[in-house]
Amino acid sequence: MPILGRPDGTYVTKVSVLRRMAPHVMTTRAGATVYFDQRIDLSRTIGWLDERGFSLFELMLCGYVRALATRPDLHRFVVGRRLYQRKDIELSFAVKKQLADGAALTMVKVRFDPDDDVAAVSRRLRDAIGVGRGDVPVASEKEMMLVTRLPRVLVRFLVWAQGVLDYFNMLPSSLIRNDPLYASMVVANLGSIGLDAAYHHLYEYGTVPLFAAIGRVHKAQWVDTAGQVSVRDVVEVRYAFDERIADGFYAARSLERFKDWIEDPTTLG
Repeated sequence: MPILGRPDGTYVTKVSVLRRMAPHVMTTRAGATVYFDQRIDLSRTIGWLDERGFSLFELMLCGYVRALATRPDLHRFVVGRRLYQRKDIELSFAVKKQLADGAALTMVKVRFDPDDDVAAVSRRLRDAIGVGRGDVPVASEKEMMLVTRLPRVLVRFLVWAQGVLDYFNMLPSSLIRNDPLYASMVVANLGSIGLDAAYHHLYEYGTVPLFAAIGRVHKAQWVDTAGQVSVRDVVEVRYAFDERIADGFYAARSLERFKDWIEDPTTLG
């Protein structure tokens, strides 16, 4: 039992021996990462989005919020070789200041309510993008601008010290609150810049246990349950998942629910 609590999570006490031992055997996220693909049929989705004026990214964020809210084992993280249940649903994503090759890139973190519908997710997302593309640096940018002015050896020491404080649950809540790598998951919308989905690593820094890279919408052959082949609009998502928080079967079942919601958005409510 940890002596100090965390502002972002609650220590999980009722867990199997295997799950309790996993962080001691797999001591890094890189060593515990599982990668897998998902292909989503958008035959019904695109028309639904066009009628309501939402983007596919907004719908998919809503699906992730719902998955994290209804599948609690997926909404956990490991720090200090202990497993925690995350308190808030927070998704992070990258925002380019301008749609140009040389434009600066920043990351923003958005907090969602478990029962947010697509309209609520859309409002929160567009507000966050407006802030990320604004002239005023976001909180995490201000912190990095300050730290990177220091000598390299001091920067390395500060990053090490933050890791130690985090390990013992002594990291100030203000640093956790503003940092986009202390989040439920990171979602990269690669399709928005015309790229296919890519496998992305998990960060050792922070607490993110799940990374989703969404590719571009494209035509592909699809074989239905009756064995019939057709050409449909699809999108592919590639995931990196920290296996220490839940087993692969639970994660796969959770993302199958997500897939069902995206393929039939009326089921999101």
